[in-house]
Amino acid sequence: MTCLDKYLLREALKSTFSSEGYNIMVNATKGVFISCDIPMAQYIINMNASLPASDKFIIHVLDNTHIFVQPHVEVMIRSQIAKFREDNTYVKPT
Repeated sequence: MTCLDKYLLREALKSTFSSEGYNIMVNATKGVFISCDIPMAQYIINMNASLPASDKFIIHVLDNTHIFVQPHVEVMIRSQIAKFREDNTYVKPT
């Protein structure tokens, strides 16, 4: 079990039981888990921030390198990252 798995389990248990020990309903959300470096995570967060409120796709930022997003935007994120990398790739002049 990774550190992230332990963190998610701990947070799920916290939300399941209140301080009085009563059971509380837990909401499950389908999404895509993104693991990347900090600059790429900031790029994805900025992509999300530039959209209108109705189109925002980030469900939760777990930490600096892990983001949980809505599943329908996976292809859009991949294409935007590919375009970003292509635009920022150095090509030695011949």
